[in-house]
Amino acid sequence: MLTNKDPDIGRLPLGLLGFQNIREKGKIYVDKTELIARFAEYDTPIFFSRPRRFGKSLLINTLSNLFKNGLQYFNGLAIEKLWNDKTYKVIHLDFSEIACSNLYNFSYSLSTKLINEFSINHSSIQYDQIKFQNPNLILGEIAKELDDNSTVLLIDEYDSPLVHHINDQDELKGIVDVLNNFYSTIKRYTDKFRLIFITGVTRVSHLSIFSAFNNLLDLSLEDEFNHLLGFTQDDLEQYFDPYIENSAKILNMSKHDIYKRIEQYYDGFQFTINANETVYNPWSILSFLKLSHKGFTNYWFKSSGSSSLIMEYIKGNESFNLLSIEEKNLCISNDKLSNHYDIKCIPIEVLLFQTGYLTLRKKSDEIACLVYPNTEVVDSFFKLYLSANNLKPEIKFANQIQNLSKNIDERNLKEVIDTFNAILNDCVSMLSNIFNDERSVRDIIYAALPQKITLQKIKERETVKGRSDLELLTQKTHMVIEFKRTKYNRDKASSLKEAIQQLTDKNYGVGYFQNYDLYRVAMVISSEEKKILYDFCREI
Repeated sequence: MLTNKDPDIGRLPLGLLGFQNIREKGKIYVDKTELIARFAEYDTPIFFSRPRRFGKSLLINTLSNLFKNGLQYFNGLAIEKLWNDKTYKVIHLDFSEIACSNLYNFSYSLSTKLINEFSINHSSIQYDQIKFQNPNLILGEIAKELDDNSTVLLIDEYDSPLVHHINDQDELKGIVDVLNNFYSTIKRYTDKFRLIFITGVTRVSHLSIFSAFNNLLDLSLEDEFNHLLGFTQDDLEQYFDPYIENSAKILNMSKHDIYKRIEQYYDGFQFTINANETVYNPWSILSFLKLSHKGFTNYWFKSSGSSSLIMEYIKGNESFNLLSIEEKNLCISNDKLSNHYDIKCIPIEVLLFQTGYLTLRKKSDEIACLVYPNTEVVDSFFKLYLSANNLKPEIKFANQIQNLSKNIDERNLKEVIDTFNAILNDCVSMLSNIFNDERSVRDIIYAALPQKITLQKIKERETVKGRSDLELLTQKTHMVIEFKRTKYNRDKASSLKEAIQQLTDKNYGVGYFQNYDLYRVAMVISSEEKKILYDFCREI
């Protein structure tokens, strides 16, 4: 039996993750090298975008190994029969690792990185202090010494320096100027490079990566590469089944239920309109398999899934309400998805797609709906909302949350209400207008509650008659809550009546989870008292 103490579980794929199918000392890898071999067929610069934690850097590392060492690490894989290229010098620039606190710092760090990458083979080049401030000059001198078609250039997270300065116009302009010159120099010496491969999250128009390279090939929205990064259902069942079985034993669940639950939590990403399958977030899947004893935790948000780009975007657009995106039935065209935008003016729905908070569902060959991919992302979205509005729950009501499942099972409504009010009291300032909107109150409670085996949360479950506000599922009780807000105290009774009427007329909760006790509660939120009113909450 495998357990989380087994050393092999602690060494799930961390090297060439996602690209091998060998089993060695318990490691399991997924073979997608046939798709990677397709990149070698192109002789034009390539751009490929995906959200954070989807394996862009691991893809870069895999390409680096192939071009630097050939098939040395790929015996037995699909690519072994497809790869017939020679080896090359490989220059790997990860812009997320280049310091960019200010323009001088960025120029100096980029210059240093370039020199370090090239110095082994070009130690004769001399650099003075002035050139250290101009990476474009250094790159030009280095490129002159390269033989034609001798080098592979890999650039990871190209847009990272821009994100850091999205709301600092002076620094942003300076960094953009440096990068424009940098990419223009690369274009001037394109014949020196066997392959130029660039990754990032966004497509930024005022950066010459998309204009200097008039032959840049953007493969991000090509159906063929939809599942290159991420795990498909077949990948999961073929390569990870022993680990799924181990998770089932740890959590005392059936393997079938584990598959269903991880599909709900971590699957659902679709990056091209006409893709024929969705993919799982690889970071979340591997984290869950390594840490199964923690249950179905939100791993993505904790690992920078919050996206500093969105946070900076919101800071620069103070009138924008993140929750307003939920109120729209969003559709988007292929043209809009592939457009290049000023980094400060990316349409919010495009930005949420690029960063992984929304994903695609086909409506026609050129139009897609934007939806949440899974439970983990819904949870992340509302954590993002809390962060954007400085609504940050602290640990001081953790014990109340710990006892919430028990109180729901025992139908201790007062304790449930006290827990909700503790969350609201902790998150919301006296000057906040959150209590003027029942959805915002509900969403704060939803975001603050953890997803656990003993407490699952569901927001706005859709039925033929409507959508429930909030549902909580313990190991034996299915609690359905309908919130109504009262602006004036005299409206409390009518608000309660309206909530009860909605629960009964629309049959919320009825017919789901047959083996659970159904517990339906109407709750009234007071805008004046800034809390949920226990005296106006009723079980029905």
